[in-house]
Amino acid sequence: MEFTAIALAVMAAFTGVALYINLVEHPARRALLGGEGLAQWQQSYPRARWLQASLALAGFFFGILALFWAGGALNLTGALFSIANWVFTYKFVMPVNRVLLDTDPDAADDATLVLLEKWNMLHGVRTGLGFAAVVSFFAALP
Repeated sequence: MEFTAIALAVMAAFTGVALYINLVEHPARRALLGGEGLAQWQQSYPRARWLQASLALAGFFFGILALFWAGGALNLTGALFSIANWVFTYKFVMPVNRVLLDTDPDAADDATLVLLEKWNMLHGVRTGLGFAAVVSFFAALP
């Protein structure tokens, strides 16, 4: 079994989901009025969190299996980019998430919209980490 190919497929799915959020879902959220954008984010976030978290963890897991099975620094690099999503999210994205989750959509103001934009930029970093994992695993294929 080729664990590098599985890690590549998993992280390609992660990156596709993350890119969709950045390029499709968030721009659609911007068109909503007042606190409706925040309310949409609050509905979407719990579902997306588990999907993306599990994909990033699976990418790391299969990347480590590929490292032990086939070796190669690129498998290690891909695994580290995969798990970096967890580290980055915990350190930088979660504080923003907590504020957005705790904000009442009826009380949303311009600062809330700025925070949603900051969230999207931070999420873009996660998309980039996923893409870096994809490139690493692709380059590691035999």
